[in-house]
Amino acid sequence: MLLRSCPYPFLFESRTPPGAAKLTRYPRTPGPFVLDPADPHYDSGAENGALNLGVTLFGSANDHLPYVVHALDSAGRHGLTARRVTLELRDVQVESRESGSGGGGADADAGVGGDAGAGTGAEASTDRRGWTTIFEPGGPLSPVPAEPPAPPAAPPPAVRVRLLSPLRIKRRERFVGAADFDFRAFMSALLRRVSMLTYFFSDTPLETDFAGLLRAAESVPVARPELRWREWTRHSSRQNAQLQMGGLVGRFELAAPRIEPFWPLLWLGQWTHAGKGGSMGLGRYVLEPAPPATDRTGEEQGAAASAPAPASEPNHEPWPAPSRL
Repeated sequence: MLLRSCPYPFLFESRTPPGAAKLTRYPRTPGPFVLDPADPHYDSGAENGALNLGVTLFGSANDHLPYVVHALDSAGRHGLTARRVTLELRDVQVESRESGSGGGGADADAGVGGDAGAGTGAEASTDRRGWTTIFEPGGPLSPVPAEPPAPPAAPPPAVRVRLLSPLRIKRRERFVGAADFDFRAFMSALLRRVSMLTYFFSDTPLETDFAGLLRAAESVPVARPELRWREWTRHSSRQNAQLQMGGLVGRFELAAPRIEPFWPLLWLGQWTHAGKGGSMGLGRYVLEPAPPATDRTGEEQGAAASAPAPASEPNHEPWPAPSRL
């Protein structure tokens, strides 16, 4: 009776509504959120030992922001993992639309002992550059309407894609590895995810020529791939078992103008993630302009395809890659 009104099933156990035209083979919809643990090579570090957690809410999930903040606060006080490590919610910050990372009206930080949320208001205060504190324990929460991140007008001549967390995509019932990775597999996973999120959680479902885009994706070459499989294991309380959640990490490059038809989706995917396990932070990637061949280091020029992505800082880009923290 409460499935359509209670925040818990909406966020975590959302079921495909009767009469849905998509995802009809599956009983549940994707989760309308993404949790982003900090990446030490890409996200700004927290001070004073705070643990930062990035939270992105999609579409109508923004209506449940107070419940998300409350859940994070309660979970921290209850304690995480079998050791019940307790955390104190320090503040909630939202990335401002003027921060240069493509918008991010719904992209927030949960400072559990550290940051999660979205919004600004008369009582909000500016904190880090591009971020605004919208909640502190004991004070009000002032959300603002969420807006999708707007991409730059056109991609640079070459784009580097960095896979920051394991990318799990399936083709013919098998997970795609470094040897058989291609742009069509990546685009198919991204299209499916954005399509489902917009269909179930927004008023503007993605309308595009899916078959035509995937055919075009077959002709987009992946340049300078440096990909490897990273295994990741998590414990499922529901199944009382350890689950293998590995996927591809590393980087590859794409060249314009072939990627121009895919550019808005590629940009948006930095917030939605791609592939399986997106709500848990898997399939996270960022885009940055690839340096000209003459500017590459000897390491980059001679790196093998199976080598791990170097833990380097982003290049000097004309637009900053989105940082969750």
